Amino acid sequence: MSTLIVLILLGVFASNAPDSTIKDGLLGLTRPLLLVTGLDQRWGVFAPNPRLETSDVAARIDRADGTVGVHALDSGDGLSEYWNYRWRKYGEQLWTKPSADQERTAFASWVAEQDRAAGNRPVRVTLVRFTRPNLPPGPGPDTGPWREVPFFTMPVSSR
Repeated sequence: MSTLIVLILLGVFASNAPDSTIKDGLLGLTRPLLLVTGLDQRWGVFAPNPRLETSDVAARIDRADGTVGVHALDSGDGLSEYWNYRWRKYGEQLWTKPSADQERTAFASWVAEQDRAAGNRPVRVTLVRFTRPNLPPGPGPDTGPWREVPFFTMPVSSR
């Protein structure tokens, strides 16, 4: 058991160490264990240019009767974050990739079908990015106010 703990500590140390021959040697030894346990994470995603805003994506559904529905991408706290993370990354790809029109159309069509299956008559689906700025550390709030940025609209044909 203590060997396992030592290997984990060496692997975590090596993952966060600057590039060197020692790091390469330690990672060669500990990489399989790090991959299996999910400890192969790096902080490079946050540096040197962390995201300046937090964003979520939702679909706004305009219906024939004048009501409006919202379909939010799955997200959650605790353990559900691990399996809902893919939906957050999918939403991010919908608004960041300029060439994602096919994916946007497919997602909007799926949302319309889900709404129709629930007994509604959707006429338009708008994909909306909800975003708020991440403010610098220090006194005061951590984030600014949320704002909505529509980035794709698709009319829905009636059936």
